[in-house]
Amino acid sequence: MLPALLALALQGGPAPPGDGPSPPPPSEGPVVIFLVDNSASLPPLDPEEKRVAALQKMLGFTQGARHRLILFGGKDEVSVDDPERYRSEGKWTDFYHAFVRARAVASTYPRGTDLRMVLLSDAIVDPDPADWRDVPPGQDLAVENVKKTIDLLRELSIPLYVVLVGAPPGEGAVAGDREQSPGFVLEMVRAANGAAAAPFAQTLASFFADDGVLLRKFVYRVRPEEGLGTIEPAVRRIAAPTRPGVELRIFGTFILPLVLILLALLGLLVHSFPGPGDGEIVEVSFDQPLHLAVDRLHRTRDGSWSAQGLTLVADPRTAAATLALQRPRADFGAHGLDASDLSAADAALLPLGLDELRARIATLIDAGSREEKIHTLNLDYMAKSMSGEEVERILASSPAERERTPAVDFLRAKVRLAGDDALRARLLAPRLQLTVYGKDAGRRDLGPGSAARIGRYGFRVGEIASGGRRDARVFLEYDTVPSLFALKTVLPGRFQRLFRFRRSRQRTVS
Repeated sequence: MLPALLALALQGGPAPPGDGPSPPPPSEGPVVIFLVDNSASLPPLDPEEKRVAALQKMLGFTQGARHRLILFGGKDEVSVDDPERYRSEGKWTDFYHAFVRARAVASTYPRGTDLRMVLLSDAIVDPDPADWRDVPPGQDLAVENVKKTIDLLRELSIPLYVVLVGAPPGEGAVAGDREQSPGFVLEMVRAANGAAAAPFAQTLASFFADDGVLLRKFVYRVRPEEGLGTIEPAVRRIAAPTRPGVELRIFGTFILPLVLILLALLGLLVHSFPGPGDGEIVEVSFDQPLHLAVDRLHRTRDGSWSAQGLTLVADPRTAAATLALQRPRADFGAHGLDASDLSAADAALLPLGLDELRARIATLIDAGSREEKIHTLNLDYMAKSMSGEEVERILASSPAERERTPAVDFLRAKVRLAGDDALRARLLAPRLQLTVYGKDAGRRDLGPGSAARIGRYGFRVGEIASGGRRDARVFLEYDTVPSLFALKTVLPGRFQRLFRFRRSRQRTVS
């Protein structure tokens, strides 16, 4: 009666028909299937404990997790959930048929159950020849048993942990004394666990003494004299819920410091202003050229020091370029014109400013007399027929050229400009002229969107707007910034600004 009650108490899940009592209702948590070598070659689990008592204690190490017990020897020496049969009296050691029974036990659980297998053995393969009659004569039964076991483990796809009990087996292939090398054990865990059982992953898991989510230790060794003191932590570790402890420790010990060092190194290489997308603001005045130098130590407007980018210098001989803001070339004054041929109506319009001229024409068309409307519409029509280039040529002409320009053509050009906002913005915008010295010396006019190069930096001209301490502010955006390994081109601008401790991507040239 006592053995039956003991078996019932140890029951942890459903068993195949004829192998124990009915399983308890399903519960959450992992199911650990213990496969314990019951052959005569396996040393006792603990030198201080009786066999059955030691087995019962080992099963208790699962800390409430469901467990099953498979004792195995040869094909006909397999039992399920009967610890009283643990006597180490099996004549054979057949791993294949042990895992066949484990497959039957696993099939009784719902799909998705967290199943784990734990093999306790001395890794000595010794199948019964009577169970392998289909193996050709002369072929090693142990080798065949190993091959079929590995194929079966691949099919099962259930995590397998191995606890090697006894002295380390001999190195080499299956020997005449049927001792199996550690290679057999490694092949089993690789077949069952896939890439997670790779040698490097096993080394990391062993080093940190942890069983994580991705990195797990699958092979443990227990010497005969160590007993339950060594088996207990291994079983507890196997049965415990998976947690990313080892991965976090590896990340914190190796990866995170390496990442921080790399980020710090990259930060040092790109911490200086400028980088691609950064901008310089140059404040310029009409007819007062600014001389710009490149990569000179200077104090910025915000009080910091910088040795990169643009800076102002007084002597053009030490400058890389000169930036000049020039007044619009268009002149709307009537001086120098012969207005004697103009009608009285046209002569009244000639001295008006652009905005006054635009308003006066609109008034004449809407509320003027019939003659005034006809005359004004004709003037507006002739003005709109002029091209932008012709308007610019007439209005930007020199005093000598203006003396030869018919006054009516000048008035029409002025009317066209007054009514065309786009043309007015183009002709009346301040002109920005860049003079570059050195190897690529030259002079060119710049406008929004123009490309420019000063020293080793490439720029894209942004907005040219009024404001600041002078007549206009010119926004120059860095387009090309040479750096070590082109890091300032490759690394995102936000990363560079982070290590620059700057909120803005722009600074004013000083």
